[in-house]
Amino acid sequence: MKKILVPFDGSEHSQRALKQAVYLAEHCQSQLGLLYVVNPTSKVSAFEQVSLSGCIPDKIKETGLAVLNTAVKQVPSTLTPETFLEMGEPGDVIVDFCEENNYDLIVMGSRGRGALKQLLLGSVSSYVMYYAPCPVLIVK
Repeated sequence: MKKILVPFDGSEHSQRALKQAVYLAEHCQSQLGLLYVVNPTSKVSAFEQVSLSGCIPDKIKETGLAVLNTAVKQVPSTLTPETFLEMGEPGDVIVDFCEENNYDLIVMGSRGRGALKQLLLGSVSSYVMYYAPCPVLIVK
């Protein structure tokens, strides 16, 4: 494992996933990538979606960078993680980003939805697990 990707949103589940990824990266001497995905359907108004044409608004970008900075502070100095901020549907972005950047493993948190909600709505982690081009470790 040379490269490990951690999709990080600041949630408790993503923080646990980061701890596991750090453990693996230290023991395997892997590079660590931290990815924050801005979901335009939940973070940006319809007007902004039309007017932005794919650009991330400054306020949302600042929020994403703050979340990534929080993650970096949790990584020991023995590792130097790369941080990335992308915009799109989280599942698609994570899978595409992983493939385009040749990651060997994705370590991500589960959302903790109930069984019925997950069955009806699906989840980002389920989507990534199914479509990712590499192994996926889901941390509860």
